[in-house]
Amino acid sequence: MATLPLLAGAPPTSWQAHGLCRAVDSSIFFPPAHFEHKPEREARERRAKAVCNECPVRAECLDWALSTREPHGVWGGHAEGERKQMLLGKARIPA
Repeated sequence: MATLPLLAGAPPTSWQAHGLCRAVDSSIFFPPAHFEHKPEREARERRAKAVCNECPVRAECLDWALSTREPHGVWGGHAEGERKQMLLGKARIPA
């Protein structure tokens, strides 16, 4: 996984060096360029979240994704729609 650029006001990205996602194919964390049926998306996201569930920097990853309003992929164990609900105050942000 490439190191992300530091955006003004965004948390640091030094946590990335410790992410378990670095050791797996990044395609499980992001939708493909072609159309993805719902069952395929759900299976891909389950695989990504399984990696996230064991990751020592899961909280930092989610914090970064929420702070930067990352619109794509699974970050910190949460997909795009889940993070959007958190930002809208319709879902709890994990402590």
